Amino acid sequence: MMLPRLKQFIFLLTAVAMFFVPPSAFGDSAESDSQAPFKLTESTIIVGYGSGSIAEGSYEPVALIWHFGFDVRRFFPQLENHRGTLSVCLEPKINPVFNPETDLEFGIGAGLKYRYPVTKKVSAYVFGAVGPHFITVKTKDQANGFIFFDDIGAGCSFFLTERSALSLEYRFRHMSNVSIKEPNGGLDVHIGAIGYSLFF
Repeated sequence: MMLPRLKQFIFLLTAVAMFFVPPSAFGDSAESDSQAPFKLTESTIIVGYGSGSIAEGSYEPVALIWHFGFDVRRFFPQLENHRGTLSVCLEPKINPVFNPETDLEFGIGAGLKYRYPVTKKVSAYVFGAVGPHFITVKTKDQANGFIFFDDIGAGCSFFLTERSALSLEYRFRHMSNVSIKEPNGGLDVHIGAIGYSLFF
């Protein structure tokens, strides 16, 4: 029963992600680049391990995230000559959970990310995102089903080439349903993750 639902959600996430990717991401056309309200500047595959606690024991999701970053400097002219970069981010997520039982989280988040070059080969960043999720875990602490999440984090990218990098990051994530259903004690998880980025 969960597999068809998961397939439908993957299709939906792909459709949403493609909607947000501007035409300039698929070519070097100056015309399409000038027309796009946002320019895709980063695509990152992120894998991480999370740890939290619920009444039934340890709660341990595996984070599988596809991060898209879109440059917003055209909306903030004062950032044109700034060394750091500010981007809007979009993150489809599918997170299997292995403790206390086998469960699943999936959803999509949107937020902001600020990156600053420390050296030519290393950059540091901070970010925050919010969005809707769906969880299957059954716990006394939190009603399952539709839920909201917010996370904040920080990390470092180590550039392999001018346009690719490996990253290490930490995320703190909170999930609750704004009292749509009870119980609503919330789920807090600390996540350590690695990522591989391509920059455009």
